[in-house]
Amino acid sequence: MSMATILPKERYGFRGGSAGLTVVVPSRVSLRLPRGATAASVPVPGISRDIQVKFASTRQEWEEAFQLVADNYQACGYEGEGADCRFTDYHALPDTVVLVAKAEGRVVATFSLVPDNAPLGLPLESLYRPEIQALRHQGRRLFETGSLADRGLSLREFLHVFPTMMRLGWQYQVGRGADTTVITVNPRHTSFYTKLHGFLSLGPRRSYDAVQGHPAEAFYLNPETMASRAPEMYRRIFGEPLPASVLAAPRMPEHLVYYFAARSSRTRLATVKRIRENAEALGSSRRW
Repeated sequence: MSMATILPKERYGFRGGSAGLTVVVPSRVSLRLPRGATAASVPVPGISRDIQVKFASTRQEWEEAFQLVADNYQACGYEGEGADCRFTDYHALPDTVVLVAKAEGRVVATFSLVPDNAPLGLPLESLYRPEIQALRHQGRRLFETGSLADRGLSLREFLHVFPTMMRLGWQYQVGRGADTTVITVNPRHTSFYTKLHGFLSLGPRRSYDAVQGHPAEAFYLNPETMASRAPEMYRRIFGEPLPASVLAAPRMPEHLVYYFAARSSRTRLATVKRIRENAEALGSSRRW
């Protein structure tokens, strides 16, 4: 294929099975947008409304995404009153990407992907450090899926929008070498992730300071496990490769990093400056 390659099962330690564990990912294409370019989008199938999924690549898209997370978190009691932007230290990392779903020009859903990195580690590591270290010792190439928020979506729309976003996120991260995602969720949402996506428990319920002490549980997932535990979701996410244009993600411009950091209560400008200086010196801070 000109735009994709089938990775061998051995790449992920796949051991075979009825699902046919092959993963289609982009190959020989740039996965970074040129400075100033706008990311391409993919439509959400199975719904009547026109909703498009893409990587955030404009000031308005990033701003609406961070505002949406702040609004959702405040409504759930996960964020203090008055916050208008949930931008964290991890968003200052150059390899972090923000996915958005848009309807009629507005962001209606978002989440962020943070690859495992040397300066900060992963967000959930503050609560599940031994568990994350155990995954690293297994040789897993981790990324965290977090900052999920949505508005104005019906249940039917959400059940199509979220997998489309996961499809984009998984194909992008696997294309860059990742093989396992980790998440923290409120315990009342556990069945959605374990039954529909195949996630496995990583750690028990704990109180999470990052969401004002609300309970959280940690889970992890790789393509092999998804194929075994949730074959239909596996087909939706990996069954067909996305175009290279859709899989090209931008890095947030420096001036916007500082703009959002100045508006957020979740970070400090001095911390963000150190993160960016480190990134400039190293080029990329990913562990893989």
